[in-house]
Amino acid sequence: MSFQSWRRIGVVTAVAAALTLTGCSAGAAGDGGDGAGKTSGISVALSNGFVNGWRLTLIDKFEKEADKLKKDGVVSKYTTVNAPGENSATEQASQIRSLVLQKPDMLIVIPASSTALVPAVEEACTAGITVLVLDADMKAPCAHIVRNDYAKWGEVSLVPALKAINGKGDIIINRGVIGSQPEEEFNKRQHEILKEYPDVKVAAEVNGYCDGSTAQKEIVSVLGSLPPIAAVPGCIGGMGVVQAFESAGRPDPVVVFDTDGKSLKFWKDSGISNGSFAALTDPGQGVAALYVGLELLAGKKVPSTVVLPLLEIGQGDLDYWAGKLSADEYAAYPWDKKSVNAAIAAVADGKDAEAPALK
Repeated sequence: MSFQSWRRIGVVTAVAAALTLTGCSAGAAGDGGDGAGKTSGISVALSNGFVNGWRLTLIDKFEKEADKLKKDGVVSKYTTVNAPGENSATEQASQIRSLVLQKPDMLIVIPASSTALVPAVEEACTAGITVLVLDADMKAPCAHIVRNDYAKWGEVSLVPALKAINGKGDIIINRGVIGSQPEEEFNKRQHEILKEYPDVKVAAEVNGYCDGSTAQKEIVSVLGSLPPIAAVPGCIGGMGVVQAFESAGRPDPVVVFDTDGKSLKFWKDSGISNGSFAALTDPGQGVAALYVGLELLAGKKVPSTVVLPLLEIGQGDLDYWAGKLSADEYAAYPWDKKSVNAAIAAVADGKDAEAPALK
């Protein structure tokens, strides 16, 4: 998945913003902690900036949970809209403004841009809508943020590989979308960690865009001039990396697989057991954001930023996930009201949010 496909034992970043307990917007200020608010008949809109497999899983999980809440009378109706075009902030801003005219109680935004969409988000807040920004940071104080920890993602996408190669050998760093805020945090943390491993040499860096096909092409273009490679940590793409090495007649390195069913089945069927793993952000956070919004509308106090756990899959978890997921479906935590409320409480206390138990 790229960052256009950017996308698990997470750490809460206990920054001051995350500990500020506020309401969401001028219109929702009355919902910001007095304990009285709206708990039924709630209308919800979700605006998605672009479509890929990871986001389709997020939307599918969100819609299934919204359907359950609709049967219970908590949600009266919900709308999911994907912005047309290729990750166009302009088109999504127009989409958000159209949704605002429908006057939903809650608006969840998965932004194409964390900067260009600030005015549209602020307009939604001014209209009295409870706004949540998902899978991104945004400097819009009226909105609540629900996301994973990108620096921690960089860590869990590297350290298991370094341990698997016993802290020595040549590696290739597989980067995401260079210039994006998540990738900058991801890559910065990886280079901080590599300073602690003097016997590991970065033989090359490639820009795989968190996409297996792109990673495969990038690896093929540099592999011929490189020494034996022990691992290719970074932003997923493991299936494509393995295919590049096998086409070159080289042994499989330790890689980071995507968390979709196709990649995990490939990993299992290939019999790769060299310490390879999967690590990615959690598409279940769409359901989590829905419950965060419901808490806000009910008048509960919620931190302005809720950072949720990443999803990691090791060899011991592979059979469970490979047998559970369809080819295009991504692994996701099964968030519900109880687990989200526990995560909110942990963040408010400056502690790590824990993932819900797998069902």
